[in-house]
Amino acid sequence: MADGCITPQEFTQYLVTQLPVYDREIIRDIRPEDGWIGHVETGVWEAFSGVEHTYDRFRQVMPNVTKEWEAMPTGSCVGSPCDPPFNRIGWGWERNTYFQERQYWETDLLCYDQIMTVTRAKEHFGQIISDILKPATSRIMSFFLRKRAADHAGVKWVADATMTNFTYTWEQTGDQEIYMIPTAEPTSKLTPQMLQRRVNRLRLVGYMGKMPFRDMPPLIELVTDDETMWELDKAITNSNISDKWRYNDWGMANRYYKYFFTGQLGDYVYRNDPFVLRFNKVSNLRFQVVLPYRNVATTEGIGSEPNPDYETAQFQWSCIWHRRALQILVARAESVNSLMPFAQRSLAGDWQFVMDNLGEDCQGRAIDNKLRNKGQFVASFQMAAKPQYTEFAELIFHKREPAYVVAVDTCAADPGYPYQYYTSSNAVCSTDSIFTPQQDADGNYVIAANTITCDGVAYVTTAISEATLPDLVNALNTQASQIGLWILDGVQVLLTESACEGEVIVPFVT
Repeated sequence: MADGCITPQEFTQYLVTQLPVYDREIIRDIRPEDGWIGHVETGVWEAFSGVEHTYDRFRQVMPNVTKEWEAMPTGSCVGSPCDPPFNRIGWGWERNTYFQERQYWETDLLCYDQIMTVTRAKEHFGQIISDILKPATSRIMSFFLRKRAADHAGVKWVADATMTNFTYTWEQTGDQEIYMIPTAEPTSKLTPQMLQRRVNRLRLVGYMGKMPFRDMPPLIELVTDDETMWELDKAITNSNISDKWRYNDWGMANRYYKYFFTGQLGDYVYRNDPFVLRFNKVSNLRFQVVLPYRNVATTEGIGSEPNPDYETAQFQWSCIWHRRALQILVARAESVNSLMPFAQRSLAGDWQFVMDNLGEDCQGRAIDNKLRNKGQFVASFQMAAKPQYTEFAELIFHKREPAYVVAVDTCAADPGYPYQYYTSSNAVCSTDSIFTPQQDADGNYVIAANTITCDGVAYVTTAISEATLPDLVNALNTQASQIGLWILDGVQVLLTESACEGEVIVPFVT
């Protein structure tokens, strides 16, 4: 460009551009909610009553129904009509102890002066509170309930031919419970026959109430994952017990969906738990917990992503559950005296923002906060798991795997690579030569040697014989490239960039 004169391709641009440009919308992670809290009875731990409680339970007693029935004596001096023999029945009780447990959580320390310089601070803290902290309370509580439900289950058995009873302990790794040490290992997935074996026992211990077929529907709650449920369904429909077990629409589903029940399987109602505890076998009788999510580095900080090892883990805990098997008692902070204004904080995992007693800095000095511009979120969990009707709960340790994948190929033959027409424009005027190839009696496109002429002069070429139009064009570009460029256009051949000024003749042998 000179003296303000530009070509059609040149423009000046001296405007301010601020890059990068950020959208107003911010995308948030979507994660399923945890749902164990709604399936356990809850209560309040009475304040000023210590950290350990003991309760008594009256036990039912089975009469000795094998006793002989005595015929009523008649007549004088026969038997002892006024002094019948008595059979004796006794009673009993048992004493159980439970205790409070706690976990305390906190976030990183936050600086208000620094936050004020962040352009999307309001939106981000809204997401931190609604999508991280509040769901964390549900996740922490639900995993606590899963583990305590397993601890207090009245019966624990592994999936094998004899449904062997087992116990387990946790191997401590620092302050973490990562390795589960059972006394037996499963050799099978969960099967319908195993579940069927448990029905009568559960009825006998009172799972279905005093009047099983009147007090409540004779249904048992099975808590497991989708894959296990699908395999139970497949085992039923593809076996010879399909006439005894049926998996179909549940007529009372509209009443029970609010409790997260998603179907019925024989005597069982199924509740899907997307975060069941799964394990990988590390060594004999030693299993490592596999969590459904893992945290990875992001542009700044960390974020969760689904853990692929959770999908492929081969061992799992499922359970037969009853709402009254366990009660969670949350500690409650109450005022001691009006002259003692202690902070009455929540002990149920509610998050609060604190600005006092923030700990020490890197030099071991108390963090100064006289400007009240530092703080962090904290949450307190303090509760007790009170075992009630633990005989209603059963822990099942079984094998599992992802849904089996079946590959199905197509039935139709491969169509090959037929020529496609992509042009969407009308034909334009052209000086190109156009030829309509003709086939001989055998269906081939044949051109004799040295018969293609340009301006009446024959070009030296070898003979051409091809079965398809694409092969014909390739042969022309090989044998007669000196004449020009040969292009296939539908069922015709175009000669472009021709060196000939006159007519080009291509005699096809027919």
